[in-house]
Amino acid sequence: MTKFDADKFEEVVKKSKQKNRKKSILMVVISVVLSIIFVLGILFGIFWMNDRHGYENAKYLEVKTRFMTPNVQTRNLPQSDIGLFNGKNIAEVEKDVDGYPVEWGNISGTYNIFTKLGKVDIYSIGGKSYPEGRRMNFFNPNITYKYITADTQDKAIKEKNYTKKKGKNGSSWTRFPEDLYEKITYPNDLENIVKAENRVVEVGISFDKPYTYEEVQKMLPDNLTQAWYWVSEGEQASKKTEHIHLNDADEDIFAPTVTFGYSNSSDFKYGDLQLGDYWKGDNGLNTAFEMLKTDYSLKMEKDEQKILDGILKNNHLKNKKDMLLNGIVLTGRSENFKQLEGKSWIQAASAGASAEIVPYIKPTK
Repeated sequence: MTKFDADKFEEVVKKSKQKNRKKSILMVVISVVLSIIFVLGILFGIFWMNDRHGYENAKYLEVKTRFMTPNVQTRNLPQSDIGLFNGKNIAEVEKDVDGYPVEWGNISGTYNIFTKLGKVDIYSIGGKSYPEGRRMNFFNPNITYKYITADTQDKAIKEKNYTKKKGKNGSSWTRFPEDLYEKITYPNDLENIVKAENRVVEVGISFDKPYTYEEVQKMLPDNLTQAWYWVSEGEQASKKTEHIHLNDADEDIFAPTVTFGYSNSSDFKYGDLQLGDYWKGDNGLNTAFEMLKTDYSLKMEKDEQKILDGILKNNHLKNKKDMLLNGIVLTGRSENFKQLEGKSWIQAASAGASAEIVPYIKPTK
């Protein structure tokens, strides 16, 4: 019978404990390393996603500026403020007024890891009023514009002469009887523009009906710069009515008109986003507007989506001369606008940005 060796047994147990302790320590180290790698992987994924969404938001900012804001361009690439889960892009914008760059404040966009495009906010005009001039007022020839004053609204509410309408998501609005609304008188700033001395001016022209690009070229003088083309959704059989509700602070009637358009003034490339001469390809401007619908229409308001659909359905964006326009932004010396006074095809002419002519900058025309 084998004699039990207590000393040897104790040594075996001791070695076994040491071995198990080493295994435990190794397992803990491996677990910690894997946890760190896992956390770093998640953080890297978040940073990558946030960075990618920041890039997409910057593209969206550029697209909205160039295609939906008349004669406005970004001055530089957006400056990004990136957080862990969200971020913000800010870009300075300007207008080209007959060769004079006019600072026009900035536009900003916000995004997070959950939304690809984020959103683009309204323009902030440098924390002050418009530096030189004002925002242009556009009127769609397919829309009848009517307005109601703040006093008339107050009176109707006191007399309970209104109805309350409810929309989706708990939204509601007040509707007044049709006879309380007045038809607007379209603004025409040409007479005052011509009186301005030694200035270059930007003017938004709204046509009385859609005209083709070829027709517009015959209508306009050569000494004015065609800065931005307002692309039409086509002439509609029946006109929509737009009701504008004024408040006490409103000095002018501003029409909330949807405008899609483009400028060929400069080429721009932002990653895979190529903007500039839209008529180089076989498909003309149609390619750019198809991109708007495919990539950005879900972020648009319903009215914007409807107008964009109308443009793609009814307009001739593959052939420049047949392209329909609702209006145009013209820039030039103030005295050169004299030639447009009294033209029947001008429904409205709204002054925008302006700059004083200086000896060291020659106007384009």
